[in-house]
Amino acid sequence: MATASYILGIDGGGTNCRGRLRDTNGQILGEAMGGPANTRLGVAAAHEQVLMVCIETLKAASLISSDCKPDDDEVNVTLGQTRLGVGLAGLHLESQLDDFLNWDHSFASLEACNDAHIACLGAHDGEVEGKGILILGTGSCGYGFKDGSPVNIGGWGFKISDMSSGAVTGYLAVRHALAVLDQIYPSTGLSEEILQHFSHDAETLVLWSDKARPTDYGQFTKLVVHHANEGDEAALDLMRTCGRQTEAMLGAMKTRGIEAVSLVGGFAEHVEPYLRSEMKKMLVPRFHDARDGAILLAGGVIGQPSMLKHEDATGE
Repeated sequence: MATASYILGIDGGGTNCRGRLRDTNGQILGEAMGGPANTRLGVAAAHEQVLMVCIETLKAASLISSDCKPDDDEVNVTLGQTRLGVGLAGLHLESQLDDFLNWDHSFASLEACNDAHIACLGAHDGEVEGKGILILGTGSCGYGFKDGSPVNIGGWGFKISDMSSGAVTGYLAVRHALAVLDQIYPSTGLSEEILQHFSHDAETLVLWSDKARPTDYGQFTKLVVHHANEGDEAALDLMRTCGRQTEAMLGAMKTRGIEAVSLVGGFAEHVEPYLRSEMKKMLVPRFHDARDGAILLAGGVIGQPSMLKHEDATGE
């Protein structure tokens, strides 16, 4: 691994791409955030987004001037002093990982993997044997290590997977609201608030759904959580379903030898209360976030460990 003065960690998902720069002693020098970097949007686009966030992170650390461009000499010189660790949604596919690593970059070194991998490394401070994470954000995925090999549960995307995720829960809430509009189900506070978004017009909702992305459905999840807390039976049913699905994923991880799991993602804290106490025994706090997991992947160190809550979702 090349000698370098800086280590930069990138956590890229379908919603945003986040960067953090540390020095070789583990001290944070700068952070930045950009747009989506999921490789399913294209490897070239992922390269471009990662590079942009890297440059913005270096600017935040005052290592390069604020007005410099990607091809400026000072950028390439500083990148040459930086080891880069990257975790991206989509890189669990071997073909996309190979394409991503086939990058004519200026960094001192490059390590890359899927976003769940770096989240797991960060959550358990690099000690991952028999441990894992369960990401409940816009999407969902269980990931861990047993006997040195990765264990993957779910995470195959919104259309065919992602149970107990924010996107799927929002999608089911919208479906329920449309059924209420058709008088299939009785109206509740949840369905009423969702239908207000579409002016109580089925055609408006259907046309919106033709172009809706997972993040678009995910925006309704906060309404599900709010109305469940208010006792809305339709919202409660959705959250109970999330609880059962989360328990099923935890059970699958335990069967594969993963005994300790950290919940990760912005939706996780809302689902956890719907888990049975016996399933909660598998849960452990996490040490670091996915960006620090990417720094560990690149061979860096973390200055001061800190136990985190569920926020800072990955794969979003």
